[in-house]
Amino acid sequence: MLGVLAGFAAACLQSCSYLVSSSYVRGSGKPAWSLLAPSFLAMGFFALAVFPFVWPSDSAQIPRFDRLLPFAALCIATCMAGNGAMFFLLRRVDSSRASPLLALKVPLLAVFGVVAAGDSCSAVQWAAIALVVFSAWLVAGAGRRIERRAWAWLFAACAGYCASDWFIALSIGVCKAAFGGAVFKSTVFALCAIYAVGGVFSVAALALQGVPAASHWARWAVPHAVCWFSAMVFLFACFAMSGLVLGNIVQSSRGLVSVALGWVVARAGRTQLEEKVPPGVVARRVLAAIILVAAMAMYSP
Repeated sequence: MLGVLAGFAAACLQSCSYLVSSSYVRGSGKPAWSLLAPSFLAMGFFALAVFPFVWPSDSAQIPRFDRLLPFAALCIATCMAGNGAMFFLLRRVDSSRASPLLALKVPLLAVFGVVAAGDSCSAVQWAAIALVVFSAWLVAGAGRRIERRAWAWLFAACAGYCASDWFIALSIGVCKAAFGGAVFKSTVFALCAIYAVGGVFSVAALALQGVPAASHWARWAVPHAVCWFSAMVFLFACFAMSGLVLGNIVQSSRGLVSVALGWVVARAGRTQLEEKVPPGVVARRVLAAIILVAAMAMYSP
C-alpha cells in the first residue's frame, strides 16, 4: 500500500512537471531541448543537498561506486533522452493527452521483463496490461488527430523512460545490497547519486549552450526541477516497494491528474496550453484514466 501511495504522489507531481514543460516549449520561443540542462543542473544541486542526510555513518555500507555510477550515468542519459522527446511531443499534443499516452511504457516494460529478466505475468496481469493499451487508444481518439511525428516522439519518450526505469531498479539494487535492505535510505541514496551525475552532465551541456538568464531559471527551470525531483523521490520509493511494472501502472494514474489539470487550465482561458474540448471528449479521457486505475488493481498481486 505504501508503494501504491508513493506512486500516486509521483503521478501528481509528474503531471505538474508536464504542465510546466508544456508552458515552456509553447511560450518561451526557445528550442524544446533547452530546458533540459538548466532543470537537471538544479536537480543536481537538490541531490547534493540531500546526500548528507542519507550518507552511511559506517563506511562498510557505502555502495560500490564502480557498480553504481555506470547505472546512474545510463539512467540519467536515458531519462534526459526521454524528457527531450517528451518536450517535443508537448509542442504538438496537450499534456492532458500526452501524459496518459505514456502508459504505453507498461507493456514495453512487461515484455522486456519477461524476455530479458525471466519475469512472469499471470493471465490476469496480462489482461491488466491489455487494459492499459486500450486506455491509451481511448485517449488517442479523444480530440484532434495525433500526427505521425507526434507518435514518433511519444514512442521515443516511452523507450527513454523505460530504459531509465530499468537502470533505476539496478541502481536501487546496488544501494539496497550495501545498506542491508533498508528501503528508504538506499532508495534516496540511489536517487541522489543519479541526479548528481545528471548535474555533471548539465554543466557540460550548459558550457556548450550558454547559461540562461535569471528569469529563465525562476520561471521555468526551477519549477520544473522542483516538480520532477519531488516526483522522482516518490517514484523511486514506489519502484523499491512495488516493482517496475506495478509501479508504472500506478504511475499511469497521472493521466487522470493531467486530464483534471487540463480541464482547469482550459477553463482558466490558457488555451495556448490546453484547448477547450467538448464534454464528451473530457468524459472519454476520464474514462481512459479510470481504466488505468482498474488495470492497477488487477495487476496487484
